[in-house]
Amino acid sequence: MFGPRRVFQSQIRHLANHSKTPSRFRYNPTRNASTAAQAPTAQSSRWPRRLIYAGIFGSLGISAGKWMDRKIGEPAIPGTEADAMELEEINRVYNFGLPIVQELRNNPDYVESDVYQNYTDEEKAHRLTSGPLAGSRALALQKVFWNEKEKKAINVVFLGPGTEGWPTIVHGGALGTVIDENLGRVAIRCFPERTGVTANLQLNYRAPVYSDQFYVFYSTIDQEKSTDRKAYVSGEVRDVIGRVCVEASGLFVVPKKLKLQRVGDKY
Repeated sequence: MFGPRRVFQSQIRHLANHSKTPSRFRYNPTRNASTAAQAPTAQSSRWPRRLIYAGIFGSLGISAGKWMDRKIGEPAIPGTEADAMELEEINRVYNFGLPIVQELRNNPDYVESDVYQNYTDEEKAHRLTSGPLAGSRALALQKVFWNEKEKKAINVVFLGPGTEGWPTIVHGGALGTVIDENLGRVAIRCFPERTGVTANLQLNYRAPVYSDQFYVFYSTIDQEKSTDRKAYVSGEVRDVIGRVCVEASGLFVVPKKLKLQRVGDKY
């Protein structure tokens, strides 16, 4: 919207300056006939400006209409053609439109992976984040960049309109679920058992998180405090320009009396 708005403002300034300038075509009985004959030309010269205004307002109206249609319209149902088209566009932006993705791919310390590679399609369907929250309407995309040296994960996530609480704002509980998983991934990779559960999770919401946007989740383990059965992990959620939206910390443990499924070496 910034482009059209700047064009619109420049046109308004031009109109204001023009209105302060004495018109060359006011009636003057002393002018000769050839000068007076130029008046119709002045009137006709207004048409290009009117066409510019019409184009500007028309473009703004179309953009606003599309935005409103997207916001108030029903999100695409997973598995439909509309959902596939949305996912294709989201993946295109991820691959070619996010500088942080290119930066991480060029860093040899980070390895890129998909999420839920350890689960079958049937198992994914019964998990909250890969079942009910699947598709372009919710968790449309999750990619993990793992740094083995620093025991650190950077996760790029797209949060669709199905994660909203208030209109355009991601629900705090949905956001907490994604944060819990991202912190837990780091903890589990550091446990010899390759499994674990959340014992404590603390969140500090600092700024709104908007739907239909990409966000970056940072997770790091405290290697000095952590053991083979306890992991202290901290993290942040940032938007694509680096603003901190959520601060988080968690304690993850491997239960002694409860036998859990081994997650595996992937995500």
